[in-house]
Amino acid sequence: MDNDTYLSLLSRSLPLLLKGAAMTVQIFFSSASLGLALGCLWGTVSCNKLRIPVFSQMIEYLTFVLRAIPFFVQLILVYFVLPDILGINLDPFPASVIALGLCSSGYVAQIVRGGLNAIALGQWESAFSLGLNTLQSLRYIIIPQVGRNILPMLNNELDGLLKSTSIVSSIGMLELTRMGMNIVSREMQPVPIYLTVALFYLGLSASLHVVAKALERRLIYVKN
Repeated sequence: MDNDTYLSLLSRSLPLLLKGAAMTVQIFFSSASLGLALGCLWGTVSCNKLRIPVFSQMIEYLTFVLRAIPFFVQLILVYFVLPDILGINLDPFPASVIALGLCSSGYVAQIVRGGLNAIALGQWESAFSLGLNTLQSLRYIIIPQVGRNILPMLNNELDGLLKSTSIVSSIGMLELTRMGMNIVSREMQPVPIYLTVALFYLGLSASLHVVAKALERRLIYVKN
């Protein structure tokens, strides 16, 4: 394919690819918000210092299940099985967000739990000796330290979550991958289109990496 032909193909395809990329970003932020919220909560209540009898054990079983079942299977369960059981209709977008968010929350919970367990017991005792209660100790003493320690692992999890958004194309979501597939079926030019799709994902992943690095430098600066 010569340059003129490629530029012509790109000019026809770019608006659709941008629309698909925008949907990918929307799915990513929605599911990341859900996954981080649930994962941080579950990881906190299942750490050694804050364990709640029975409840924490149930959370550990739940997060194990979410990590053990492949995401594609979870997506199928949420989109096809859950609506059939509940007798409801579930559109592809909420199904994608729920499945991605739940799957990610299992990994986030493990990251947060490991970060909290790594904090020395003396840190908790020092906070309590200052007159802080458990919530205040978490907010002012423990969480700032945990955030710095687990940020690289959270970045890896979010990067994996971004890649997993491509799987929701299997239930008809018009995100970046599905949009690329539709263009290929129309233009019959798979190589340039899929390479362009790959470049889009590379740009999104690089943007996430830049934000994580900036936040990491900020946290180090605050620490110093």
